[in-house]
Amino acid sequence: MPATAVALQILLVLLPGFTAAYLVQLLATRAKQTDLEKIIEALLFSFLIYVGYGLVRHNGLPVAIVPATNGDTLQFHRINLLWLTGLSLFFALLMILYVNKDGARLFRWIKLTERTSRNSIWNDTFQDIQQQVDPEAGSIVEVELGDGRRVMGAVKFYSDTADECSVFLQGAAWVGEDGKTTIPIRGPGILLTRNATIASVSFLDPPAQHP
Repeated sequence: MPATAVALQILLVLLPGFTAAYLVQLLATRAKQTDLEKIIEALLFSFLIYVGYGLVRHNGLPVAIVPATNGDTLQFHRINLLWLTGLSLFFALLMILYVNKDGARLFRWIKLTERTSRNSIWNDTFQDIQQQVDPEAGSIVEVELGDGRRVMGAVKFYSDTADECSVFLQGAAWVGEDGKTTIPIRGPGILLTRNATIASVSFLDPPAQHP
């Protein structure tokens, strides 16, 4: 069989796992991985995908080697390729849900671990609270900066990791020294980066719930 056909066959074996791993890296909020960890994860995905594929398709291969007088060729089976694609998306989606929706809560419930599936308590806090409120409105927070200033607003965006420690507040306003008066910030909001040195973030009840 020509070397190009062998290379293509190897690529098709590895591609589903690397596709699933890429989707997880793109959509799941996790700690940064080394290149070696990414490769190992992709290979593990490939293994799981082909185990699932073998259970549903048995001996049906996505690519078959067809002997010919002028050399062996590869024959693609569309249905089997669609199954591989579907399984790649399935395992990727399963992993994305596990990370973003904190699938580790099951293992915490059985006392196997105390860790969450996310990368930091920063992301745990923001993601859990944001899921409990209207995503358009955002949760109301009061952020205290390192220099003592305080700003209030609704969370619109926040960084994935605590190292970046950035948050964008919409409808923001500076809080006066008395803690009651506010000075609205003109414009859509304020972006607080790690250079602002965020000291604390207080999550407040929506205005309608205040007595």
